[in-house]
Amino acid sequence: MIPVRVSFAVDFEFDRTSITRKAALWALAAQIATFRPGLSKIDIASALYARERLGTTAIGGGVALPHTVLSGLEESMIVVRRLETPVEFEAADGLAVDTLVALMGGRHDIKWLRAALLRLNRLSQDASLAQRLLEATTRSEAVAAIIALGLDTHGAQTGGAHSAKTGVVRSPQGPLSRIHGLQ
Repeated sequence: MIPVRVSFAVDFEFDRTSITRKAALWALAAQIATFRPGLSKIDIASALYARERLGTTAIGGGVALPHTVLSGLEESMIVVRRLETPVEFEAADGLAVDTLVALMGGRHDIKWLRAALLRLNRLSQDASLAQRLLEATTRSEAVAAIIALGLDTHGAQTGGAHSAKTGVVRSPQGPLSRIHGLQ
């Protein structure tokens, strides 16, 4: 097997307003569209909804891995989104989801998706790894949890902000970082 090396942009935010799966996915799409202005939040949301209709992306323990492949997205990304109000995702364990670990990437080479899902699925198998992510309150804590899944990180730290319009609290540790090292 040839190792796969994938690079991700990563973001972490709190969502204080979503109370349904559809609302949580819509807010996620809106967040991604702010970082990728060439992508429509309607197109992103439609792709996330279409994937979710195929079957739940909830992996148990309050975690879901919504993911999609998008035309026009050159850089793959991971977005960790903590929901203030857990939402029903039809998880096999019956637990509502309060943490989304979303994966997005382009159609040019989807090896990133398989590699990332294999690593992130460890959240359903290792309670201590999942707990680190579920307890994260900053971007750096979320990145540390992702590192514990076998990923290396580096990148600039930038300031955070709160959006009254969306009810989103952006981590003070910054919106985007680089994650490297899926092998």
